[in-house]
Amino acid sequence: MRITALFMLMAVAAGACAAPASSADWPAFHNGGGLRGVGAPVGAPPMKVRWTYFTDETEPAGIEGGAAIVGDTAYAGDGAGGLHAVDLKTGKARWVYKSENGFATTPLVLNGRVFIGDISGVFHCVSADKGEKVWAVDTQSPIKASSNALGERIVFGNDGAEIYCLDAKTGKELWKATAGDRVNATPAIVNGLALVSGCDAKLRGIDVQTGEEKFAADLGALAPGAPAVFEGGIVVGTDSGRVVCLSLDGQKQLWAYEEVDDKAMVYASPAVADGVVVVGARDRQVHGIDANTGKRLWAHKTRGDVESSAAVSAGRVYVGSRDKKLYVLDLKGGKPLWEFTAGRSILSSPAVGQGVVIFGDTDGSLFCLEPVQN
Repeated sequence: MRITALFMLMAVAAGACAAPASSADWPAFHNGGGLRGVGAPVGAPPMKVRWTYFTDETEPAGIEGGAAIVGDTAYAGDGAGGLHAVDLKTGKARWVYKSENGFATTPLVLNGRVFIGDISGVFHCVSADKGEKVWAVDTQSPIKASSNALGERIVFGNDGAEIYCLDAKTGKELWKATAGDRVNATPAIVNGLALVSGCDAKLRGIDVQTGEEKFAADLGALAPGAPAVFEGGIVVGTDSGRVVCLSLDGQKQLWAYEEVDDKAMVYASPAVADGVVVVGARDRQVHGIDANTGKRLWAHKTRGDVESSAAVSAGRVYVGSRDKKLYVLDLKGGKPLWEFTAGRSILSSPAVGQGVVIFGDTDGSLFCLEPVQN
């Protein structure tokens, strides 16, 4: 199939990248698939704390990656190498799996197993029910990119500019591709292609079945965050204060948003819902951008850099900041609806699923929020 024809199919399929309507889970970074960051509906704010979980009672380790929510359990990794499974109702630990090195990524939960890479370069597969090691693969370079999946194929990158595809059941390497620099972002996966952004200022489209690179589009600057795929294109944030949207075949830049103050880095990954791109930046703002034109719709100021990747649910945006706050904003207009203050900076990306919002802070606290009126 020609690439252009393939991406015509992607355009149709891109709408299915958000959380399936029948599922209330959030099983991966930005809900996996095309990484739109859209979750099942959560009730309107105000919200209350259902529970707060500490990664350790005496020496808690910070949480930089997001949580995954599957069924009655939340999963999150910490900077000291603990992978935690937490009961969604009570906030009590179901189990804690220990790695020798810390986690800075969001777990992927698939078919009864949890997948996560650590900062030493080891990629772990753990049973979701008991927290027991199933297999581990040493990539020998730090893994700061969360993984995504197509069927039983797990895809992720590392600091060694390598992109791996592993068999979910066995950990067998199915293929390995090479980028020009570090890959710290989760690959978006749509219609058989893994879309990988990285510090080499490229967006690569790689066939998940074969590992063949289909295209490498120039982004103009390094891209620390992941791309998001929607019906109108592929959108990704970059250094130099830009958010760019490429055509679905990666061949054309459709628009570039350049209204980030002081050309500050767009470190976070964008979310896309209802024609709005939402992304935080190191200019201490959350930006709402028209997905079709790239024009600013709104910008909400915070008191800290916004490195947390926003989640969207039922017309509301949930996003953290280094100013310790989780903000809930109106998607269309950016109006502040509610906010919550954590103990330390919020770098993690909120997970929205099973009627709650879950996120961690750098003080080692994992918060579960629910609407006051359920």
